[in-house]
Amino acid sequence: MELNIKIDNCIDCPEHQVLSDPDPYDWFCDDDVKVICKINNKTITCACRPHHIRKECDIPEWCPKLK
Repeated sequence: MELNIKIDNCIDCPEHQVLSDPDPYDWFCDDDVKVICKINNKTITCACRPHHIRKECDIPEWCPKLK
């Protein structure tokens, strides 16, 4: 049995990684994060508020899984 899963956001992909990305000059943004693609180590989003991750992680044109 083959299982196909549609991914329409980088957060749903197992190849994403969320890392800390604090703003050293803004105490309010010390919990900011960045999301990178583990396949090609490119940044999907940075300086992102944690509660906005899904909104800021649309699949980019350079996604290696689109090819």
